[in-house]
Amino acid sequence: MPIIKTKQAIDDLDGGDILEVVATDSGSMSDIQGWADGTDGVELLDQVEDGDRYTHYVKKAE
Repeated sequence: MPIIKTKQAIDDLDGGDILEVVATDSGSMSDIQGWADGTDGVELLDQVEDGDRYTHYVKKAE
């Protein structure tokens, strides 16, 4: 589910904006990385694991 919501949120952003995605599923680490790698116009800037909280920073290309 994080991928679907992330894509929807990215579509609403302006170029250069950064989206913070917070998830509780450890699988989101590889899912969002794979999605960003295979999606034109987005860049995964960072991923942070803090206990059972996973935060991802995705930038929309300008």
